[in-house]
Amino acid sequence: MRRKFLFTLILSFLTTAMVWADTTFRAKAPSSVAVGQQFRLEYVVTARASGITVDLKDSGFDVLYGPTTSSSSSTSIVNGQMSSEVRTTFSYVLSATKEGTFTLPAATIKVDGQTLTSNSVSVRVLPADQQPEGSSSSARSQQGGAQAKFNKDDVHLVLDLSKTSVYEGEAIVATLKLYWRNTQMGNPSDVKLPDFEGFTVQDMDNDNAQASLEHFNGANYQMYPLVKWLLFPSRSGELTIPAASLTANVAIVSTRRTGGFFDWPMEYTENVAVPLRSAARKVNVKSLPAGKPTSYMNAVGNFNVKSVLTADKVRANDAVIYRITIDGIGNLKYVKEPQPEFPTDFEVFDPKVDLSTRATSSGVQGKKTIEYTVIPRHAGKYEIPALEFSYFDVKSGQYKTLRTESYTLEVEKGPNDSSTGGAVDFTGTNQERIRVLGNDIRYLHSVDADALDLGKIDPATGKPEPLMPFFGTPAYWMFFLVPFLVFVILAFVYRRRIRRMADIAGMRTRRAGKVAERRLKEAKKALNAKDENAFYEAIHKAILGYVCDKLRIPLSDLTQDTVSEMLEQHSVPQETIHEVKDVLDTCQFARYAPSTDSQAMDVLYKKTSKVIDRLESEIKK
Repeated sequence: MRRKFLFTLILSFLTTAMVWADTTFRAKAPSSVAVGQQFRLEYVVTARASGITVDLKDSGFDVLYGPTTSSSSSTSIVNGQMSSEVRTTFSYVLSATKEGTFTLPAATIKVDGQTLTSNSVSVRVLPADQQPEGSSSSARSQQGGAQAKFNKDDVHLVLDLSKTSVYEGEAIVATLKLYWRNTQMGNPSDVKLPDFEGFTVQDMDNDNAQASLEHFNGANYQMYPLVKWLLFPSRSGELTIPAASLTANVAIVSTRRTGGFFDWPMEYTENVAVPLRSAARKVNVKSLPAGKPTSYMNAVGNFNVKSVLTADKVRANDAVIYRITIDGIGNLKYVKEPQPEFPTDFEVFDPKVDLSTRATSSGVQGKKTIEYTVIPRHAGKYEIPALEFSYFDVKSGQYKTLRTESYTLEVEKGPNDSSTGGAVDFTGTNQERIRVLGNDIRYLHSVDADALDLGKIDPATGKPEPLMPFFGTPAYWMFFLVPFLVFVILAFVYRRRIRRMADIAGMRTRRAGKVAERRLKEAKKALNAKDENAFYEAIHKAILGYVCDKLRIPLSDLTQDTVSEMLEQHSVPQETIHEVKDVLDTCQFARYAPSTDSQAMDVLYKKTSKVIDRLESEIKK
């Protein structure tokens, strides 16, 4: 009986501990609101609970009402295992009263005798929307019953830069932002991204991007970051980033009266394609100051360096690892590998470089590890001097030099060490004794003349028949004529090949089909791997690259209208032109409205392959 009670007690304790370990308590609120705007603050706990405690008096917001409590439960069965979850939500409705960034405090609650504490939430309060009178067309349309009209100030495309004055190699965050208000925004099309000439570009993770409220041009807009890049200027001077463009698909909702006896108000949605273009941006790139240290490795940012020698005592001809680790934030991917000084008696192999980074708003953060494998060849005591690493600190505007520690490596005599008495040849050469071999001169062997084969013997005279002369025979002249003809043919083929290779535009045209076929193979691999982004990018490159190469159109001048016009000039049927545009539109739409329909991807792959085959036969050279 006592054992059964003890077992029940332990099982109850473990069950309670598991429930406690899986219970979460989190606060949720919008990241930004406007002055005067009401919003909801929620504290969600994954258990049944009551009696929340939180002080919102000094939070910077007015509490309109709350808390209200709601509960929900869900059950799911996965692989035959059933799991259930219970959620309790405590909601407050707050109102923003003044601009600034405020922190909503953490709340506490008791669950099964345990006290849980939520996270705190930061909310940015934007200025009130100061719209000029008459700027919002939707308000007028709903009051008067007139059809809504699009206002050009309701949609903007902006290329936002975190900095416009930087040093060479300093990181800049560039974000292509889409702003809209008083409308509903669909997926954009015909997106043309800017060319970052003079910059080294690295894409930033934008998968979890969401629309948020942002104050722009004196009004509050919904903002969605389309693309984010990390830019590193590669040269000094004033650099210009050209404009980006796209077509925004805007849905305008208007209200009309039905007329008649009841005169019901009805809402209508009108889709409008609005071409948008961002402004070109200029960046002032300052040159790095003069007096670069000799140990400067193209590093700009804030870094630390350390070194490790894996052993301080080894035998001759045994390997040892000298490891350098550079960590920090800046242009870490483009930092050169330091060159440590090793004794001349060491055999040094090419370094192995391992890079672990992530892109942040301040640059590339992470660490770079460089491993040198060295083998001391002779016994002795060696000094590996300290390594110097210099970088340019953007904040102070000065070069900073870091030093690692120096090492003493004791090398014991090994079985293959050719040095005598432990002496070390510090010149790095291995002197070997020259041994005179007893059989280094090979003498000619005498041969009996009677044993030589003299050819055919004349039976009448018993003497060898005279040999036929080779000079002047047809075979003799063929030895000269054939190499000459081969040389002429090869020279002709080679000159023709040089002319074809010099014709770059013609080469692109001739190889357009092969290049498109190779890109379709990449799309097939992405389709099999179910990598949707890589698939649509490869399909888009295949069809667009084929048209560029085949029609000799620069990629920078290529648009859908240009594709249609050029294909018509080459007498391509309208049906084929329509299919080309359909493939391009599908790829553009998939970049902003991802779907995991593998069947649709397979259909698009086959359609693209057929379209390229038809273009190959229909385009007239």
